[in-house]
Amino acid sequence: MRLHRVSMRAFGPFADEVVVDFDALGEDGLFLLHGQTGAGKTTVLDAVAFALFGRVPGVRHEGRRLHSDHAGPDVVPRVVLEATVAGRRMRLERSPEHHRPKSRGAGLRKIQAKGVLVWTDGSGPELTRLPEIGETVSRLLGMSAEQFFQVVLLPQGDFAQFLRATNEDREALLEKLFDTGRFGGVEEWLRERARTARAEVEEKAQSVDRLAGQISAITGVEAPAEPDVDWATGVLVDARTEAERTRTAAEAATQAADRAQAHLDDCARHAELIRRGEVARAELAALDADSALVTETHALLDAARRAGGVRSALDDAVDTRTRRDAAARAVATASDALARIPGGAALVAAVAEASDPAATIAAAVDRWSAESGRLEPLAVRAAGRAATVAELSTLAADVAHAERRLAAIAAEWDEIPARRAELASRISAATAAGAAIDGRTAEAERLAELVADATRRDALVQPLAAAQAAADAARSAHLDARQDLVAVRERRVANMAAEVASRLVPGEPCPACGSAEHPAPAVDGGEPVTDADERAAETTEEAAGDRARRAAVALTEVRAEYDSLCARVGDLAVADLTAAASDARRAVTETRRLAGELEALSEKAAEIESTATALTAEQSRVREDQSRRTERAQSLRTALRALDAEIDAARGDAESVEVRRAQLGDLCRAAAALRDATSRWAAADERASAASDRARELAVDAGFADAVAARAALASPDQIAEWESLLRELAARRSAAQAVVDDPDVVAAAATGPVDLDAARATRDTTRADRDDAHRRAALAADRVARLETHCAQFWAAADVMAPARARADEVSGLAEVVAGRGANNRSMSLRSYVLAARLEEVVVAASSRLRQMSCGRYEFEHSDAAGSHGRRGGLGIAVRDEYTGAVRPAATLSGGETFFASLALALGLADVVSAEAGGRVLDTMFIDEGFGSLDPETLERVMGVLDDLRSGGRVVGLVSHVDEMRSRIPAQLHVVRTESGSRVELLGVAG
Repeated sequence: MRLHRVSMRAFGPFADEVVVDFDALGEDGLFLLHGQTGAGKTTVLDAVAFALFGRVPGVRHEGRRLHSDHAGPDVVPRVVLEATVAGRRMRLERSPEHHRPKSRGAGLRKIQAKGVLVWTDGSGPELTRLPEIGETVSRLLGMSAEQFFQVVLLPQGDFAQFLRATNEDREALLEKLFDTGRFGGVEEWLRERARTARAEVEEKAQSVDRLAGQISAITGVEAPAEPDVDWATGVLVDARTEAERTRTAAEAATQAADRAQAHLDDCARHAELIRRGEVARAELAALDADSALVTETHALLDAARRAGGVRSALDDAVDTRTRRDAAARAVATASDALARIPGGAALVAAVAEASDPAATIAAAVDRWSAESGRLEPLAVRAAGRAATVAELSTLAADVAHAERRLAAIAAEWDEIPARRAELASRISAATAAGAAIDGRTAEAERLAELVADATRRDALVQPLAAAQAAADAARSAHLDARQDLVAVRERRVANMAAEVASRLVPGEPCPACGSAEHPAPAVDGGEPVTDADERAAETTEEAAGDRARRAAVALTEVRAEYDSLCARVGDLAVADLTAAASDARRAVTETRRLAGELEALSEKAAEIESTATALTAEQSRVREDQSRRTERAQSLRTALRALDAEIDAARGDAESVEVRRAQLGDLCRAAAALRDATSRWAAADERASAASDRARELAVDAGFADAVAARAALASPDQIAEWESLLRELAARRSAAQAVVDDPDVVAAAATGPVDLDAARATRDTTRADRDDAHRRAALAADRVARLETHCAQFWAAADVMAPARARADEVSGLAEVVAGRGANNRSMSLRSYVLAARLEEVVVAASSRLRQMSCGRYEFEHSDAAGSHGRRGGLGIAVRDEYTGAVRPAATLSGGETFFASLALALGLADVVSAEAGGRVLDTMFIDEGFGSLDPETLERVMGVLDDLRSGGRVVGLVSHVDEMRSRIPAQLHVVRTESGSRVELLGVAG
């Protein structure tokens, strides 16, 4: 990577646009960046870092205040960097997050960070998304922002701290620079494998114990503390022996039970033959006693069979008599129905006395039919009378409704002028409100911003006082530390001779005069002051100065914000501003409400005019309809009076014409029904007499006295079948009983005598119980053997895999412990630490060559992989070997100047290794920040020689320092000048 130029505006201490031409500065390969403290030397490096990564190194990024306090709040901070990375030339332009005044009203609004990457060589499209720009820069550089800050912007102070750090702190930084995530993944993978292997062993051990417990539960034999295969084998052999014994006993018990069952079966057959003979003889005796029942059943069956021949004639006589009686009841019912109808009783009396009832009924029906025909047209007209009455009622209601509507229309007309005037006034007010919205809204926003500013102003009173107190305290502490440093240096100078005398060795030359004799060495009259005391005082003074500067910066920031707020708000109280803002918001709300009503009010005005037009048209229409309704009602009343007179004349005693027609219809139908019922009764009477005579003749022919006797002898088919079945059953019972009595086996059994069946059954039950018990014991023994065979096989299989599983678990666990830096790892180094140690060893090798050159061959770095004290991790130790004494000593024992060039050598070595880790990309430009003031001239010369080697390899090295001697050594210079209005830059010793 090579930097060409960077420009800044409103960035850090630079208010106006400044441009740094690195191509011109780096022509000689080495340039100096110098200026007063706080002028902005480091800001130039921050600008490069911000352009590339959108952030600045270290704690400066946490403040996020990159906008220059010297620039106006409306000036946009911007950094533009032109550089060549991985052979591709680009221009990066970034603007950090900042605040600028609102376009309307008071206060500030946040502006988000922006950026753009342009390929000036045309090698790619323009990028504007910040994440995409960051990923592209990191990919081309081959390193992250943290790596870049460590290997390009070499922070000497950070590496002095890294040089003296503990293994844990040094590991944290190295993990940022070197990707060791995959090795950490290996450690985690091995830990997980070890946990899994231990879980598998535990599971298998539990399985063995569980199977041993199941075997013990089956056999009742307690398992040993460590169950083994021989124990399980012995248990299974014992179970198989017991199963064979119980099987033999079960077979013998089965044979005994079979013999007892056979004896019982023989006894049961003998007893059954004796019982069958006794039952058969008893059955014959009972049949002989029931001989009268057989005779009576035969007689009933014969009579029923003869009566069955005349059943049809008997049933026909009963049926015809039933129909004749029903026809007589129908005649009586028809007569009663006719008599109940007005005018029908006279016809019933006439029919009873007439010689020809049918002719009398026909004459009456003809007379009534003629009268009904004459009344039909009048009935139709009478049916329409209700509709006419309803229409008259409707017309009357419509007339009343129309009168009410006309009155309502007149009332609405009276209200319209007042409504028109009211709407005109409201429309005027809404129009005025719409014109005032913007002004009142702007006033409300201005007051709201003033409330926020006043609130922030009041909140800053206490922080401002605290910042002032902290700045005063820090400044006082700095002055005290500076006085202490001056006092220590004065004592050091005063005791310098005594210090030199304290280092004299008899026989060795004096470093001051060269003499090997020391007759009168100086003696310190007071407490001696060592170089370490002076360095400690310097460190204390520098720390106090840093704290004082930070406190002053913090005070300046708080005071600037407070003054800015006071300038905007003045001495206005928050409560007054809050009340005014609340009133303004209510005014805006009310104004918007009034303005929002304009459209609705306009619509209401149009509705009123539309209503007036509609009312005029409706009034004319209602009056026309009213005239038509009056004429129609008069015509309907005249027609109704004429119809009522005609109906009264035609209905007679009936309520209406329709009722009279209904009476005539009922008379005709009832008369016809009487006529038909009379005809049916006459025919039924004739058929009943004929059927009775025929039934009597057939009964006498069948051997009965009359039809009544024949009917008494009738029986149902089910009864006849029951009698026939009874006779057959009695005959079969007699035949079967006689066959049993004559059976030779029954005769022989009766001659032999009875047997003891209960004794045979008891013997059978006893042997059967013995057999079942023997089989149960045999089945239990066989089941026990089957279960034991299954569990023993599983037990043997589980026991066989236990030892290999435990060996694998021990192996994996041991390896995981070693990789994690525990167990057999006597260095207490994890795999990740081991990789970092290898990287650190490369850094030490690369740094040692430069350290030897800077120290004139005296010092070189030495990597230590020894474990730390109290079991702390090892592998990341750095010590310094002193070739003058051959001793290896901690880096903390180096002097201030030695610490600087040792830190610089370590930083350069780390830069070389990180560059190689990033794919061997060449970092053509690098910066070294401060630290040269602690070097003596000779050491500074050697350090400059190392830097000359760097630029001779094609690199451009920028040194950041305020040491005056560096200005005479390095012609090309970038001078940062601090002024009250902001810093500016000057290029010195550069052609053109």
